[in-house]
Amino acid sequence: MLISESRVERLVVHRVGNPARGEPLQLSHKAIGVDEAVSALILDGYLKGIVSDKKKYQFFHETDLNLNELYHYTRQFFRGDVDLLEVSQRIAKHLFARSQHPNIAAGDLLVILFSGLGEADSPQRALGVFKAEIQEDFLTIVESGEVFDISHASGINPRLIDKGALILENGPLLYAVDRQGHEAKFWLDDFLQAMRVPDTSSSSKLVAEVMEQISEEIEDPLAQVRFKDEVMTLCKTVPEVSPRQMGSMAERYVEPEQIGRLFDSAAENYGFALESDVRLPAQGMARRLEKSWSKVGVGHGISLLLPSDLSLQNVQTVKGDDGELQVTLRLLQKQ
Repeated sequence: MLISESRVERLVVHRVGNPARGEPLQLSHKAIGVDEAVSALILDGYLKGIVSDKKKYQFFHETDLNLNELYHYTRQFFRGDVDLLEVSQRIAKHLFARSQHPNIAAGDLLVILFSGLGEADSPQRALGVFKAEIQEDFLTIVESGEVFDISHASGINPRLIDKGALILENGPLLYAVDRQGHEAKFWLDDFLQAMRVPDTSSSSKLVAEVMEQISEEIEDPLAQVRFKDEVMTLCKTVPEVSPRQMGSMAERYVEPEQIGRLFDSAAENYGFALESDVRLPAQGMARRLEKSWSKVGVGHGISLLLPSDLSLQNVQTVKGDDGELQVTLRLLQKQ
């Protein structure tokens, strides 16, 4: 997404409280323009801070995408059925209705109309929806003749996005961020109803994490080593791997239901589910796993850190009458 030619057209500011705490919704009744200084701050802060492949999401709804409120409202605006003020008020009312969680803070809601995004020959508009929950303190210097004084002010830092969404004119894609998402996930789940669009890096990380969890489910140290060696050998000999391949390999060591549960749990944590046949770079997967799999459990709560060129072949343990535990390892130098 190219943003170098983008512009701020107009914006509307509303104040959204938490109805569970008796805080009101205060709606503005006018869309305003901004001067070049404010526009530059918004473009350099809010816009540049949200456009990233790692923050790419897609609107969803369980039955019909048009029943997703934010998607529906913004489609109405981009079709010309409502103006910026009207769509901003509908967005504010929707946010107010979803702000019932006790951890949701009141804040200022900025709805910003951007233009000129994308390629030069096919620019598009976008609606930015940003909620500023934290007021920052600033010191300002005031000059009066030969006297310099200092004063205090508080306001919004556009380079620090609390909650934000950039909704594109073309299609159901959007960019989103929630800096306080660990406290209440309402911004993505309830307000936007958006799912993350996976990229290669996040997809590979998800599969690698599931493989790590599967290895921990294998109680026999030697079987665990065999599983790790098989996975690493595959990743180092083919250009791409798929979740289906990795899952099939794991089925020789762990029940299929357990593998499915781990993939489902990872999908919930990452905010997206992977197609079983999606192709992922095998070398990148190998590098991720090699870092975490240098630690090998040998039983009795004992773990070893093995270099990548050594493989565990056998473990023998003898426990003496006096409580002494003797562990004998047989290691193989890999070619």
